Amino acid sequence: MGGVVLSDAWGCGTMTGKTSIIREIGESDILIPEYVNAALVANGRVKYYFTLLQAAKAHADAPEEEWSGLRGEREAAGVENALLDQVVAGAERPGPDTYRIPAAAEIMAAVREAMVTMARPVLMGEEGDGALEARLSALLADLPAAENEILSGETIRRLTSGDRTAGDSLHLLVLDLHRRLNALQAGLASETIDGARASLLKDADRPLVAAFMAGLNRTASLKFDHPGLGTTATRTDDRLVIQNDIGLTDAHVLVIYVRDRRASVVYTDIHMPRLDFFRGLFEGWEMDWEDTRSRAAGEGFEKGTYLMTTGTYAARDGEDLQAFLRHLGSRLVFLIDWNRARKRLRYFLPRQDVLAVLGWAAENEIGHRAFLQLGGETLIYSALEVVGSTNMRYGEPLHRILGRENAVEFIKGVLRTAKEGLAERRSHLLIQDEIRADLARYFRSVHERLIDLCEEHATYVVEAATDLQASFLSVMSGADGEGLARSARRVKEWERSADGIVSSVRSLAERMNVSTFFAPLIGTMDDVIDALEQTSFYTSLPRSFEADAGVVAELASLAGIALEGSRELLRMVMAAGEFHQSGSRADMKPLLSSIDRLILLEEECDEALRGFQKALYARGGGCREFWLAMECACSIERATNAQRKAAHIMRDMTLESFSR
Repeated sequence: MGGVVLSDAWGCGTMTGKTSIIREIGESDILIPEYVNAALVANGRVKYYFTLLQAAKAHADAPEEEWSGLRGEREAAGVENALLDQVVAGAERPGPDTYRIPAAAEIMAAVREAMVTMARPVLMGEEGDGALEARLSALLADLPAAENEILSGETIRRLTSGDRTAGDSLHLLVLDLHRRLNALQAGLASETIDGARASLLKDADRPLVAAFMAGLNRTASLKFDHPGLGTTATRTDDRLVIQNDIGLTDAHVLVIYVRDRRASVVYTDIHMPRLDFFRGLFEGWEMDWEDTRSRAAGEGFEKGTYLMTTGTYAARDGEDLQAFLRHLGSRLVFLIDWNRARKRLRYFLPRQDVLAVLGWAAENEIGHRAFLQLGGETLIYSALEVVGSTNMRYGEPLHRILGRENAVEFIKGVLRTAKEGLAERRSHLLIQDEIRADLARYFRSVHERLIDLCEEHATYVVEAATDLQASFLSVMSGADGEGLARSARRVKEWERSADGIVSSVRSLAERMNVSTFFAPLIGTMDDVIDALEQTSFYTSLPRSFEADAGVVAELASLAGIALEGSRELLRMVMAAGEFHQSGSRADMKPLLSSIDRLILLEEECDEALRGFQKALYARGGGCREFWLAMECACSIERATNAQRKAAHIMRDMTLESFSR
């Protein structure tokens, strides 16, 4: 391998000492590991400078906001000039798209030097790389000198752009060089430590690299057939450097710097939600994180702008440091395809629940890659088509059918089943059947939820019937009109609450394709409370029953039949829930008994109404009293008619269910 002398116009300067002697005798191959390590250090520095420029611009655009000085990033990158920590705070915007940035000229010069350092080992091949050299020359030629500390916003955007569709940039070149440097470092490795390609390590470094790889290897299988997680390790600038490429995204890289008992983690990404997720993986570890808001402005996160965060962990001792590195290594697999999984799960759950599920999957070392590999959202939709037969539209949240808690638990089960199925090499069909069986269980749970709603509605019916009979009895004992009015207001509130339940049942039943049963049932039950509320209203009218105590007593008797029917209606719904859970003949008997009792109570009320009508006609009296008494009696009878109708609906459903 021959040496290629880089142009002094790039600012390389002159090599001295042992390095220049080795070059003179033509043994530049020996220098490649040193050049690669220096290039990787330069990679960290140039990314720091890019971030510094972005943060300075963002502060100048929004000076009222608080912005990090990026001290942690500077220290992690090995940049010694502490005065750069004041750059962000000192940035100003003197004119449109014009920025005065302290030390801008120094930053531009440092960027130039870092780019040359990064390119050097890549350009030292036998044939060199003419295209890369031309690309570097062109980009550095456009690099401004930043005289008077002035830079345009367009210059900063062009330097730091990660969008390949917008043209070439130094940032894109950095990403490309970093990939090639990692490949070079892997090829130059003098040893392998549990899968990590390593070179130039000291004895004290190897247990730390082994600890990181122990964690990584423990969970690496959860990526299944996805590439990534390649690791290199070396020593440079008196510190251990561990790098991991995570996945395929250019800007998705992790670099760990270890010096003494301090580990600095530099993580870059293009998705802010995933960066936040990464930081959340270290709950319980006392990490000192730099603020990430300064990395880019607002909505540009997924348009090619990369984000960087730096966290530092100060270990208590060597054992604690190794434990931290093991934990860090074990978390990386959960970053692969994370954003894709987040978007797929948003079809079924609210945003916060999606993040919670992905966090749970990482914590329990289940992950999301198996779910994606088996088809992602199509796993769930195909199960819905077979099991649910719902009216759910593609992209409609699942929690609207199963309920939020059930939907979360079901999605967790899908992730677990997918992971276990792939790990155990089960057939795709078997995994799909297991998911369908689990979904069927939750659909039964939704059926139970519908029954529970009907039971809650029946409770309001009982309350209304109880108050109605109490109103008639209070009239017989000489109660004042205000007490009757209060009772009528209570019944009205219960009737309104029951109406809300009707809407919920109808909506859920329609989505579950069980509206042919539940919609008529809840509608008929609502007819019961409507009739009771109407009767309660009549009792609250002024001077409603002051003429004939016998009439009131007979109305109280009719109300008693309606109350007994309301209680039986509640027992019927509760028995339906028991029968649905077991499906046994033994649990069907109480249900059929309640149905039969409701039919008999309606017939009893019919007979009592006819007797009341005959007696009322025989008594005579004024038109007002006659009309009011008849309306009350007929309203009560309408309530018992609705109870009987509900019983018939329940009977048909029960016999149909039992015959399956």
